[in-house]
Amino acid sequence: MPGPMRRVLLIVVLLPLLVPPAFPAPRPESVLEMLPIQWQKLGYEIVFMPPRIGFRAMTFPAQHRIEVYARPQDNLDLQAYDIAHELGHAIDVTYNTAETRKQWMESRRIDPSTPWFGCDRCTDYSTPAGDFAETFAMFLCGPKYFRGRIAARPTSEEMTILSQFFPKDLLPS
Repeated sequence: MPGPMRRVLLIVVLLPLLVPPAFPAPRPESVLEMLPIQWQKLGYEIVFMPPRIGFRAMTFPAQHRIEVYARPQDNLDLQAYDIAHELGHAIDVTYNTAETRKQWMESRRIDPSTPWFGCDRCTDYSTPAGDFAETFAMFLCGPKYFRGRIAARPTSEEMTILSQFFPKDLLPS
């Protein structure tokens, strides 16, 4: 066999030996075990979907459904934070009233004339509803991924006050 052809065969034969074995990815549901909340009591279904451009997760209150558009490159902490944000929306539409939303905005120094919800299927980080969801995610998962834009990231002292807006019956005692 001539030299160049022999090199090609050698590369093709050795290539599988150079590729590390694939380890099974964690089941998406394992991220739910990371969340210190009894989310099932909300009556929402959490469904893991293929990645979706422009969205990490989305809440559909009328269907009591949260869709998570899991990206293979995301670590479990980020996925947990995204789910906690969506659970914040579920808590908001389940428990909050016009009065508690007004109190939230006052606590966060957000102009009370600001509409609570933004546009449909757009980023909510600059809305009071998004701030509520982001703050709830931070309450459950820590500040690492906080993306709120309408108000500053809450301090630990502020979190003590804001945590009163979150239902105690869903949180571990």
